[in-house]
Amino acid sequence: MPRPDHPDWLSVHPRRVLKRHGLWAASRRGQNFLVSLAAMERIVNSAGLRQQEVVLEVGTGLGRMTALLAEEAAQVVSVEVDAGLHRIAEENLADFDNVTLLPCDFLESKHSIRPAVTEAVRTALSGRECPLKVVSNLPYSISSPAVINLLEWDPAPGEMYLTLQREVADRMTAAPGSGDYGPLTVFVDYWAAAELLFTLGRRDFWPVPEVTSAFVRLIRRPARRRDCGYEAFAQSVRDLFTFRRKTVRKALKLAVGAQQAERVLQCCELDGRRRVEELSVADFEAIAGACPDPQSED
Repeated sequence: MPRPDHPDWLSVHPRRVLKRHGLWAASRRGQNFLVSLAAMERIVNSAGLRQQEVVLEVGTGLGRMTALLAEEAAQVVSVEVDAGLHRIAEENLADFDNVTLLPCDFLESKHSIRPAVTEAVRTALSGRECPLKVVSNLPYSISSPAVINLLEWDPAPGEMYLTLQREVADRMTAAPGSGDYGPLTVFVDYWAAAELLFTLGRRDFWPVPEVTSAFVRLIRRPARRRDCGYEAFAQSVRDLFTFRRKTVRKALKLAVGAQQAERVLQCCELDGRRRVEELSVADFEAIAGACPDPQSED
């Protein structure tokens, strides 16, 4: 449990803090601050942190949850793109010598994490045997690309504990054939076992969002690696979900041509009448393994 002697500033409402500094919550950056200290403690407790672990937090905000994480972990690396919030967090966390604050965007692009973040996390992990943990109230505006990049990342997080929009959480944990099932589901399930642990009410946040939020745990599947096989798998998922409601036979014909489509179906022993949105991760892996390498084609 976090220590009972929290700094007094942890209990101050974010609205008052921002007003005192002449700032406001930026909706374009998905800034919705957790209001309740009890909710933040529940999140930190759910992560089951140990004293030797390193934690990455995306979205420092005012540093309130960062302080709770720093009480429990060996090192915390926290990233905040908003310069005003970063300055406030620096002041609030000045007494914590195990916190590294990075004033930058977490993502360099939609498909990559900023090198400064990678370097800071690798430095914090140096000499430690525990895998990285990610604990974060992810900014709504970057939640899906952030999750995918974290799953594909080296250093690989062993576990992730994330507050997300309920809609995104439902997509991450959906079953094949359901309305929420899509590329995000497949990529997440390839890398990790995902579980929705609990939901948070709209009024647990300020400003009050228009959506419900959920807290999700992702536990990495240890055998997964990012290699040429994964790249072929990822391309197959992206290509075929362009035709998500079509049959697998029709989607494959559009993606690789009629002759190759029949070869893939036969090789994978797939029923071509199934729809793309009904395929499992294993099905997509089989298709990727059977599909020709586009670079080998004339």
